[in-house]
Amino acid sequence: MKKNGRRNSRSYSPRGQEDGLFLKKARPVILGTGLIALDIVVTDRRGLDPRYWAGGTCGNVLTILAYLGWRTYPVATLGEDVAAALVLEDLKKFGVNVRFLRRSATRHTPIVVERIRTRGSGAPRHRFVWTCPNCGAWLPGYQALLASEARQIAKVIPTPTVFFFDKVSRGALDLARASAGHGALVVFEPSSIRDERLFHEAIALSDIVKYSHERLGHLREAATYPSPFLEIETLGSEGLRYRVRDGLKTPSRWREIGAHPVQDLRDTAGAGDWCTAGLLHALATRGATRFKEATEEEIEEALRLGQALAAIKCRYEGARGAMYALSKKKFEAAVAGSLNGDTPFRTEEERDGSELGNFLKTICPSCNRRDRKQRRVLSPRHCRVNIKK
Repeated sequence: MKKNGRRNSRSYSPRGQEDGLFLKKARPVILGTGLIALDIVVTDRRGLDPRYWAGGTCGNVLTILAYLGWRTYPVATLGEDVAAALVLEDLKKFGVNVRFLRRSATRHTPIVVERIRTRGSGAPRHRFVWTCPNCGAWLPGYQALLASEARQIAKVIPTPTVFFFDKVSRGALDLARASAGHGALVVFEPSSIRDERLFHEAIALSDIVKYSHERLGHLREAATYPSPFLEIETLGSEGLRYRVRDGLKTPSRWREIGAHPVQDLRDTAGAGDWCTAGLLHALATRGATRFKEATEEEIEEALRLGQALAAIKCRYEGARGAMYALSKKKFEAAVAGSLNGDTPFRTEEERDGSELGNFLKTICPSCNRRDRKQRRVLSPRHCRVNIKK
């Protein structure tokens, strides 16, 4: 890795680009697989109804990059259900290419409910709910990409600049290996370790590994895993730390970057996804080889862009709420201001007129089964359920 380079903390254009924040000319390609879900965002703030957006770590990172001008191709199998229709509609709205999002009648689309509550101190707190608030059954979760599906897709994938994955499976690793063969930068963002052998293989394949201290903080002390080129550990409100491997040598010492200050905090969910997208947008537009030529100063600049994007995100509810509330012109101005130390402005979120209880009866598999049974036994009607926030 180069040791010198020009520093410009106020620049937010990707390296080698003149488009500004939103790319219009050179449009790099990112292929990704992992959690792509329907996010249901529920808040206790009066006047805001539930919102239904495409989400999941992989879904968020690729949608954010599509918003910034990348060509993005998520790879997953969704259900033949209402949740999938909503996810696909939302992804298309931001220019995501859904060519490799297949649908199957034997699967259900993952669903995640995010509840945001205001504490007595006035500070918001979010938690993810994995059970249906309507009937109490487990909501559909992530199902791995099959190796057979990955082999078919690997034959027809566009030449990727970046490959991103957040869940480990044989299919994901096959796609990562195929993408690396095309010169793609491989980015792995795990949230847990389920299969030690596959996890070790995923680390070995990856150029960038990013994880949270809360979930996988022990990784930075583990000597049993290969060392990626760039390792990032997020520290929540404290920011992040990173280290870089120079050639075949041992990694450099850890360096810390503080989080950007956030006033009028609304929700921290998804901040890490924006940080990842900012890093890739700034430095990964030309693949693995060019990324590894970056100076340490350039890597830090890219991470600061990611932190600035994360700070703006935290002023809006939902993982990608800022994308719905701000025009691109206002969003770009907010990024520039955040990098300059200014406090980003905020406008009110878009509102949705849907009612959660009845809507969950449409998308929750357990609610559907119970409803069909009830219609056979009783009379055709829709019960109204009050969901406590």
